[in-house]
Amino acid sequence: MKKYIFPLLTVLILNQSCESIKQSSKYGFTEGYYHGYFPKQPSSEVYVFPDNDSIKIYNRRDLQTSAADSNKSLYTAFPYLVTDQSLGKEFVFTQRTFDVDFLSILVKYRPYLQGFPNQLNTSILNGAIFLGYRTDLYHLRYHATPFHTFKRDLTHYGFSFGVFTGLGASRIDEYVTKNALSIEYDGLVNPTGLAAILAVDKLTFGLTVGVDHLLDKNHAVWIYQGKPWIGLSVGLNLN
Repeated sequence: MKKYIFPLLTVLILNQSCESIKQSSKYGFTEGYYHGYFPKQPSSEVYVFPDNDSIKIYNRRDLQTSAADSNKSLYTAFPYLVTDQSLGKEFVFTQRTFDVDFLSILVKYRPYLQGFPNQLNTSILNGAIFLGYRTDLYHLRYHATPFHTFKRDLTHYGFSFGVFTGLGASRIDEYVTKNALSIEYDGLVNPTGLAAILAVDKLTFGLTVGVDHLLDKNHAVWIYQGKPWIGLSVGLNLN
């Protein structure tokens, strides 16, 4: 029964976080400061303010000098639906933040070691907290519809790089201890390393490079103690 506790907790965390994901600036183009890139114009710091079906863009410098009158500070607005083809251009907004994620390491590739061939280990019992620096990119453009109008489309990409640490499980038996043990059990390990994460809209996945440390007295005879591996992970943003 114990081996199902970690997956159950993971499912509960994901379920409880659904609403926060929808409202998080990591997934939605929410109110805040961004760096804006406009066609044939120099980039600038802007303030984004979603208002009903429009996304209003304010020049940060103008907003600070005329904060009492937001209409004068308005740089441009992006309605959901327009008839003007001039908005058929592409606009890019970026935001850089400190990132905190929960990672589930799904696959670990272990290279050849002490007579053991290359291995691909799959387990959902590997979870970690990721800390890193993140860049979110929002690609805004308008697509033509059959009704001679243009509909706003927003695509989100996220990139982050940082470190992770957590807890997981690994099979411990006589084979991976060079016959130092005569028992078999699932040992508690501490996976630690570096991760590069890519997010496309709400899908987040990453490439991890790390090492495992067995957290019991048999760590001295475990052949994979402190040995590097490469993994694939999926993530859930926590901030």
